[in-house]
Amino acid sequence: MERLDFLRTHLEEGFLPLKTSFEAMKRFTCNFRDIEEEALKAGILPLRYKRNQKTISTQEQYTLFQSHVVIIGCGGLGGFVSEMLTRIGIGRLTLIDGDVFEEHNLNRQNFSTTKTLGRFKAEVVKENLEAINPALHVKAISRFFDPHSDTVLLKDADVVVDALDNPDLKCALADLTQEEHKAFVHGAIAGYYSQFASCTPLHHLYKEKGDGVEKKSGNPSFTVCFAAAIQSTEVIKLLLGKPHLQAPLMGDLWEYELISL
Repeated sequence: MERLDFLRTHLEEGFLPLKTSFEAMKRFTCNFRDIEEEALKAGILPLRYKRNQKTISTQEQYTLFQSHVVIIGCGGLGGFVSEMLTRIGIGRLTLIDGDVFEEHNLNRQNFSTTKTLGRFKAEVVKENLEAINPALHVKAISRFFDPHSDTVLLKDADVVVDALDNPDLKCALADLTQEEHKAFVHGAIAGYYSQFASCTPLHHLYKEKGDGVEKKSGNPSFTVCFAAAIQSTEVIKLLLGKPHLQAPLMGDLWEYELISL
């Protein structure tokens, strides 16, 4: 109660600023996440989420804080989705990717730099996300996801995000999430085009075996950002019980169209 009283008497325009959270950590010997949880639980909104207001209520912000999202793939889509979810206030993220950053990632993967080349993507993304939001709990798993042996990694996930680049693995992951009754958000890009789906099998979208179309059409940065924004929106809608995609959708950035598939 003493800690909560301290927070309430050190607000700025009704919001909890970072400096108050850091001071509370020292005064009450606790971590940043504990402070943010206590504030949200009491209906106090951290200042970092001020611009979420009108779109996301304080109670919904607390729901996001309590949520766990598993992101499989930490490259183009996974990097941007993880950052968007971190900034909007998701409380727990599990990042799974056995790949390392390479030079050809520099055109589109937001956490790839000349200094991170050769490092595991999951570890680099984790470091950057924790710097953005110290209340976030991030688990990085630097190995490739196996749908046959890694089911346990999805056990307490609220939403699973497909940020993979292999069509066969995408389909296997979608099937697994249905078997495990987990909400699922799919995304893929190729050139100016992208596609999305939520909580549905993907086999009808990938009738041909082999590499994805992106290998032939390229991966421009603007398509990645666009697709990641749609995926992130779907995650938030699913977590907050809002209407979400009921059928697969294709985004066409050449003609600026969204088309139901």
